[in-house]
Amino acid sequence: MNLNARSVVVSMAVSVPVFCASALHGDECCFGDMTDDQMVNGEDIGYLLSAWSTSDSQADLDQSGIVDGADLAMLLSNWGMCGHHDHDGGKYTLITDWGDFHGSNNNSHHEQMVDGRTPITTEAMVAYTNLRAFLDLPALEFEDVGQWAFDEELTNNDQAWGTDMIGVGLWYAMQGAKVGWITDEAYDPQILADIQRTARTVCNPIEMKAAVMDMVRQYGIDGYADYLEDNNIEDIFINTLKMEPHYGGWMHGRCHGFLPIEGVAIAHDINHLTVLNWAQTLPFYNDTFDWPQWPALDVSDSGVIEYFQSMVVLGDPRGQNM
Repeated sequence: MNLNARSVVVSMAVSVPVFCASALHGDECCFGDMTDDQMVNGEDIGYLLSAWSTSDSQADLDQSGIVDGADLAMLLSNWGMCGHHDHDGGKYTLITDWGDFHGSNNNSHHEQMVDGRTPITTEAMVAYTNLRAFLDLPALEFEDVGQWAFDEELTNNDQAWGTDMIGVGLWYAMQGAKVGWITDEAYDPQILADIQRTARTVCNPIEMKAAVMDMVRQYGIDGYADYLEDNNIEDIFINTLKMEPHYGGWMHGRCHGFLPIEGVAIAHDINHLTVLNWAQTLPFYNDTFDWPQWPALDVSDSGVIEYFQSMVVLGDPRGQNM
């Protein structure tokens, strides 16, 4: 049975447990912090060494069954103050480098990136390019995606100004990479809550990646999970899942599309699929993460997945795409 979005949001909060081999301060992961001081430092090395060659669950960071050099390497890679690590290594550009529109949304600031939510960066374009390559489609520029969005009435201004074309292109590439890998038959909005929550909140990166990739295999296009793993690009895909669509205000300041969808919603409503409630258990939530984006819940599942697939192939947002 193909449940509609309203019934899914109301009744299908699937529980994915939060695994953590380290300290969890509030809802923020501090992987490698075995002494609960919000630091990965010499004390944690001391604890790990004291558990050397045992199966101590706290020190066995890679869940291999024995504490050894692999665990020490993982610990050192997380060295320092919790929360200071930049997942992209500084090599990607923040969408806010091309402008920010914080006045259009109160949850678009850097300080709202909590509970595993991360800023939007150009790494999303790499994930988007990887998905297109899997589908035997050529790489695109930011401007290609941006022009498509303007042409399809997926923006709140008729023409681009300044760096609008680049930022809009990145934003829609991010959304396409987040959703466009799911098959028509498997699509259910709850998938987007479960997989983003897992990517953001499962503290142990090995357990997190395994859980995410299990979902990609279950719901995704046949072969896509293998493609990501064989090319060692699953981290890029996962990092894109973590990105918060509100970040930088582009979702409201430039990508608030008014294209009518099935006579009950507009494009902007559908864009809220990847916005989760505060607990990150439900999809299609509103700008304060407190209540659903009601009009989107009346759009058919087929209409929603085709809309997001159109971002991948630059097709008709209200047509048949993948």
